[in-house]
Amino acid sequence: MRLMKSCVAILAFVIPCAVAAAHVQVMVPTEQTADAQAGAVREMDMRFVVHAMENGPALPMPAPKQFGVVVNGKKQDLRDNLKAGESDGQPAYTSKMTMKEPGAHVFYLEPGGYWDQKERVIVSHYTKVILNSCNSGIPTESEMGWENYEGWDALVGLPVEIEPLVNCTAMWTNSIFRGIVRVNGKPAPLCRIEVEYLNKDHAVKAPNNAFITQVLKANQEGEFAFVPVRAGWWALSAIPESQQTIKSPDGDDVPNELGGVLWIRCVDMK
Repeated sequence: MRLMKSCVAILAFVIPCAVAAAHVQVMVPTEQTADAQAGAVREMDMRFVVHAMENGPALPMPAPKQFGVVVNGKKQDLRDNLKAGESDGQPAYTSKMTMKEPGAHVFYLEPGGYWDQKERVIVSHYTKVILNSCNSGIPTESEMGWENYEGWDALVGLPVEIEPLVNCTAMWTNSIFRGIVRVNGKPAPLCRIEVEYLNKDHAVKAPNNAFITQVLKANQEGEFAFVPVRAGWWALSAIPESQQTIKSPDGDDVPNELGGVLWIRCVDMK
């Protein structure tokens, strides 16, 4: 009952905000592998953009420091699967892997820090997307194949990370998503969460700039809730307050914006 009351209260914190120089690390399956195909192939689209809602503009994506997957409690390093490419003329990456066992696959990325010279800040957004192995043709012991989505709540252990409290590998549109923001494993009270829809085909037109990025605020336990109102991919970016600094390319001590991004996908009920 206490948690339910918290969720209702948190929903009231959804407010539009004036758009600043936001940054979003995109890491979602390509359209042809959005759902697991026969052969269990997953290909990732990895880009760094100013706004997911505007599907750009593209920014140069630094080479990832870590890229891997957690499945059934085991970490697998996927850096050898990375392939450098371009998005709108800017450096970007793709990766292709084949699922070999049933279970929720928690893909994670630690990017190299992006130097925003205009804002004089280095942005480091640790990013996750969680995919199940349903429809991939991997044998399971149970008739319903529950093994295909077990482990959706596994934590990677990133410096900033959103812990899902809802199985986000199977969400209908307008379902409520709940999560906990964790910083170094501990709940982050009153943390800011920025939300953007991946508007790939520019199908959605924002009434004004305040609708490009929505802002949530976690409660004292780091919990928050959000209802995605349209089918597709949504980026939830937790941005805790930090005093951490890092050397800029020109040698100055500048703020290092740490963030934890979780991509969730919603599907219309037909």
